[in-house]
Amino acid sequence: MVPAVGGPYVWAFVIFSSVIHFFEQYLEYRQLQKNRESAVPEEFQGIVDEAKFLESQAYQKDKRLFGFVKDWVSFIFDKVQLFLITPWLWHYAVSVFGEEAEYSCTLFFLFLLQWVEKPISIPFSLYSNFVVEEKHGFNKMTVKLFVTDLIKSEILTYVFGGLLVPMLIWIVRYFGAGFYLYLWGFVQCLMMAFMWIYPNLIQPLFNEFKTLQDLELKEKIEALAAEVSFPLTKLFQIDGSKRSGHSNAYFFGFWKYKRIVLYDTLLHLKHDDILAILCHELGHWKFGHTLMNLVIASAHTFVLFWLFDLVMYSEVSSQMVKQFGYGETNAVMVSLMLFMLLVSPTEQLLSLLMTMLSRRNEFQADSFAAKMGKSDGLQSGLFQIHEENKGDLNPDPLYSWYHFSHPPLVERLRALKAIEAESAKKVS
Repeated sequence: MVPAVGGPYVWAFVIFSSVIHFFEQYLEYRQLQKNRESAVPEEFQGIVDEAKFLESQAYQKDKRLFGFVKDWVSFIFDKVQLFLITPWLWHYAVSVFGEEAEYSCTLFFLFLLQWVEKPISIPFSLYSNFVVEEKHGFNKMTVKLFVTDLIKSEILTYVFGGLLVPMLIWIVRYFGAGFYLYLWGFVQCLMMAFMWIYPNLIQPLFNEFKTLQDLELKEKIEALAAEVSFPLTKLFQIDGSKRSGHSNAYFFGFWKYKRIVLYDTLLHLKHDDILAILCHELGHWKFGHTLMNLVIASAHTFVLFWLFDLVMYSEVSSQMVKQFGYGETNAVMVSLMLFMLLVSPTEQLLSLLMTMLSRRNEFQADSFAAKMGKSDGLQSGLFQIHEENKGDLNPDPLYSWYHFSHPPLVERLRALKAIEAESAKKVS
């Protein structure tokens, strides 16, 4: 018999998550109304072709309508999980392995939990790729590739989950009260390791990396990197086009061993535009944005583990475990999972603050490209990428403030023109 779910902790979480859900749906509705408008915004009149604008509006509207269905189904399913499915799965795992077999119980429970979610997540992913993205010309993925990606992802989840979850449990059990320092140290090492593992071992399982084939562009990028003292060691292009028509570029690597990766969907742009976009990315490096985000993530993890340490061996932990229907268990992963649910209000606030910081960083990186004399190329590149990706050219202010990690295109273009005007004044 699974214990009943209910109590102050449970209802506090339900109320908060419901308030957030309804607020975000209100924002989605506001944005949907903007996507139904047919008039080109004043800032883009004479710049954006009306047909292209309407294509963008249609794509954004279809994504938004699909999002409404997905969000509501997920919201209802999450509540069913909370009150019925997840507690039952834990008690079933205990009945199979016994309460004392914490490692086996936890791994089996997590395995069952992710497969319970698959009947919801897989159809939504299929519809997103093969209906919405396909309709608007972005999907390049085949059903075979979708299935192989899913299988590879599952295998990676089992391998890394099977290694890391037991390690986390062992650290909490072995060190007892005060475990947060050791757990934090373990996670920091893990973060550093994954910064190398993901691009070097995991992503090549899904994409083919090749040395950039355009030798002229390669020479220009190497010259740009040398100009700003960026320690570029390798320059790749990857076959992003086999899954999607969307484009991207990024760099990775430690210290003096940096690598730049360009999606092949970006390579049709003019060289000056590509160089300006990469100059923006180098601006993130020059301003230390990546290091800043790592420090924030590290401090955030430290505080979370410290708070979890205070909770794990306290009466609070036993109360929340009982109220969420897990009985008398003191399993580490159950307590951690419930703890993360209960700190979600502060996590939501932090997420919003990080979104605001990200927008500030984007403006800074744009300013770096502009000061390097690449404002025209950046404006041209951003505009073309936005047009080709059918990005939102008519964002609602409140929606974009809450959701957009990158400033709306019109704000970025306005800021770049202001930098140009300021530079012109100084010259005159």
